[in-house]
This record gives sequence, structure tokens and C-alpha cells, in this order.
Amino acid sequence: MSHSSESEHLTEQISKNHEVLEKIESNPDQYPRLDELQHWQRMRLRATYADLKSQERYREACVFFLEELYGGRDMRERDRQLERVVPIMRRFLPEHLLHAIGEAMRLQWISMQFDAELSRLIDGELNQPTYAAAYRQMGEWQRREEQIKLIGELGELLDQTVRRRMIRTLLKMMHGPAVAAGFGELQSFLVRGIESFAAMGDASEFVETIVTREREALAEMRNGSDWPFERWMGQGPFEDSANAASAAQQ
Repeated sequence: MSHSSESEHLTEQISKNHEVLEKIESNPDQYPRLDELQHWQRMRLRATYADLKSQERYREACVFFLEELYGGRDMRERDRQLERVVPIMRRFLPEHLLHAIGEAMRLQWISMQFDAELSRLIDGELNQPTYAAAYRQMGEWQRREEQIKLIGELGELLDQTVRRRMIRTLLKMMHGPAVAAGFGELQSFLVRGIESFAAMGDASEFVETIVTREREALAEMRNGSDWPFERWMGQGPFEDSANAASAAQQ
């Protein structure tokens, strides 16, 4: 894609994020359990990948990739800043980085849409069995496969991006001007992402682990399992992710 196409792609993904958030905020009665589900999802991700996060090499990447990009964290202020700064980014950021940011926004949009739909199908106490039952009722197996594929592709894209030292230097140099212009949260987000992946060195094991486990859990749910994440966190997740990791080892 050309530089112009990448900026258009980014703008489109930001717009889609706004649309799904507007739909949710305009109809809160239709999604009464969304916040609960997203909290549970963040606990589930922390527990599923507790072994990765326990390794210093992967710790920051787990926080950024699993909690900020994939885990449903509220990033409205960052996205508002992103929308305002796209014309500036188009002039100063390289095509490769624009593409990575656009794909990150696409993953956020897909994940939010999934969570919103799934939250309406949760029946009873939220745990692995009710989560799996809701997934089977929703039945969007191909769309979920595409989401997992995007997770892997985005991880590989970020890994390629951090190998370009000029990009890391450029983002750090933007700190002062970004804060002064009101884009500090966005700049910090980009730096956290780039630096967390740079700290890993080769990210292939990290990305492959996430994709493999998400696909295995999806297959378990599709095959009727009530405990699709049991091998990694027992019958959790629990509020204390350390307890979840301990339960999985028992």
C-alpha cells in the first residue's frame, strides 16, 4: 500500500472504533455486562499468559500487547488524540509505522465488537463454562479465526517495525512536541509498544505462543469443552493472577 493508502486505512479504522463505541454508549441497556466481560477477559489473558509475563524478556510486551491492544482496556482519550493527529502523522511517520498503527486500531475494533456481541449472550455467573456456552451460541468461528490471524500478523509487524532503529528514535524525539500539542498519551502509547517489542529481541516465540493458545482454546470451545482454558489456569481466572497460575499447575 502507498503512504496515502496507509493513512486512509488508519483513518477508516479510527472511524470504525468510534462507530462501535458510539453504538455501545448510545444503547447501554443492550450491553449491561460488557464491562464485566472485559474485566474477566483481562484476567483470563493475564492467567493464560502468566508464564510469559513472569519472564523479564516478555513482561512489557505482555502488558502492551495483551492488555492495551487485545484486552479491552478503555483507550478513548488516546483514540481521540489519534484522530486529531493523523494529518501530522501522515507527513512525518514512515509508511510501515502507519500500517502498524492502522492494524492495531483494526484489532481493537474487532475485539470491541466481539466483546459487545458476546456480552449479550452471557447467562449466569461469568466463568469458563458460561463464556464457552456464549461463544458456541454466537457461533462466529470464522470471524474469531480471522481475529486470531490478525493478532499474529500484528505481532509480526511490530517485530519488524522495531528493527528499524530510525522509527524508535523518531518516536522518542516526538515526546516534547507531542505533549505540548496535547498528544502525549498517543506518543506514550506508541513508544510503549515499540520499546516493549524491542526489549524482546526476536518476538517469534511470544507471537506464536499467543496465536497457538488462542486457537487451541477456540477449538476446545467449538468441540464442546466447558473448560477451554483449564490447561493454563485451572478453573480460573481469579482476581489474583498468581493464584490462577498456581491452580493451573496443580
